[in-house]
Amino acid sequence: MSLNYRKSRGFFGQLLDRLTGSDRDRQLLLDGNLIAGQQTLHNWVLELTDSLRISQLGLQITQKSLLEARNIIRLNKSRLQHQERAIIDIAEQLSKLTQQIDNKFKTIEARIHQLETKVAANEDLDAIISAWEANQTYHDFPWLIQIILLVKEIFSSAVITYELETQDLEKYRRLIINKILARSIPITQNFFSLAELLDLSSCQLEIEDLPLCAAILEIRSFTFTRLNSIPLLFAVGTTLEFSQLPPETQPHHLGKSAIALCRQQINYLPRQMDARELVSTIVNEIANDSLSQLIACQSNL
Repeated sequence: MSLNYRKSRGFFGQLLDRLTGSDRDRQLLLDGNLIAGQQTLHNWVLELTDSLRISQLGLQITQKSLLEARNIIRLNKSRLQHQERAIIDIAEQLSKLTQQIDNKFKTIEARIHQLETKVAANEDLDAIISAWEANQTYHDFPWLIQIILLVKEIFSSAVITYELETQDLEKYRRLIINKILARSIPITQNFFSLAELLDLSSCQLEIEDLPLCAAILEIRSFTFTRLNSIPLLFAVGTTLEFSQLPPETQPHHLGKSAIALCRQQINYLPRQMDARELVSTIVNEIANDSLSQLIACQSNL
């Protein structure tokens, strides 16, 4: 622009400029502006370079930080994997421990229940036997009827529950037999003719007690399979049934007729027994029958 300006001025203008010195001042001013512009440009370039250097340094720091973060993440991931495996191992161990504790609790509960059942059976047996020994129960009935009713009561108590749950069919039966025989010392010395004992028992019953005992010992509603397992009880119940018949229709020998009927239609029954054999037969027949009926009832539930 300054060059065009210079060309547009004439000789006199240029001469005047030389005389006045305005062209030189203007040139100095222009040069100063150029120098200032260059300096400004230089400073801007320097600032830009510094900014680029700072940005590059920032990128390097950021890259370093990202690498460190990546390494930390990898390390944490590895730790987490180890922790997960450790947690899984702990969970498996806890599961096994829980199962073991659960099994132990079940075992303890089963033992406690078995102990409670045993205690209940002992208490019931002691109460029933004590009442009988004190002549508080069944003392008005003949000895054979007493024993049958006593044993029926025992095996309607917690004793039968004990046998059902433990499958121990000897402990209480043996104890009951011994207690009955100990309480029946005079009788235990005898060797019974079963037919005579049945006749004696029916004769010793009071007239008003006969229907009650016959109803309690009723066996006609039983199935053949059930009767087959209780031949002695069948003979006793049949004898009491014969006793209720009118005299003209009764058999001449009630007990003998009942035994013959049993041997013919139900099962073998010996004609003679000693006291232990008799009591053992009564206890086992009643206990087995009660146990079978209880199992059948539970199966139908």
